[in-house]
Amino acid sequence: LKRQQRQQRQQQRLFIMTAANRLYLVLSLLCSFMVHSDAFAPVLPSSLYRSSAATRQNAAPIMMAGFGAPKKGGKPKEIKLKPKQQWDRYTNLKSETIVKVAVRTSQEAEWLEVGRVKSKGNEYTEIAVAKQRVIIAEHSRRLFPLQILQNTKVEWGYFVTESEEWKVVDKVVVENAPDGIEKMIGFEGRPDPSSGFYCHYNMGRLVDKNFQDQL
Repeated sequence: LKRQQRQQRQQQRLFIMTAANRLYLVLSLLCSFMVHSDAFAPVLPSSLYRSSAATRQNAAPIMMAGFGAPKKGGKPKEIKLKPKQQWDRYTNLKSETIVKVAVRTSQEAEWLEVGRVKSKGNEYTEIAVAKQRVIIAEHSRRLFPLQILQNTKVEWGYFVTESEEWKVVDKVVVENAPDGIEKMIGFEGRPDPSSGFYCHYNMGRLVDKNFQDQL
């Protein structure tokens, strides 16, 4: 009986040791698999890596396009002209014809003469008025402060000698202007003693050389 009991105990110890060894082996294999899992990752061809990188690079501009990307096209911003510079250009156009310019506040209102323009070869009279319309409007407020207030809208026109009538100028004619048109035109306003704009003096007296009016 004692011998049988010893044999049973030995078999139990052997079973426990075998089970423990098997558990240890399973845990070792599991740890090894977790540590070296990269070794089981599939290897992709280099061409696929290049394709993936190229896709990311190409996608970047598309993602940026919705966040403040500059718009292309549209009309270029019109150059702001300076009164003194355009007066000098007017003076340099010595052989060109003088054309009177005026403004009015409505179709029923009278024309108020503001000054004159010149254009190279007398070819750009309408464009000269439209291109310099801001300078003309600003000077009209100096000459006629009661009729033309700061926010008063005006029409521009020039005097046609043949018909002896004023012709309205639409600013859209500027769209057909050649490059560098600002250098081919000029404006001289009627003298304004209060501001000193476009003033000429002769023998100490203010005169308008073009209209021969002594002020």
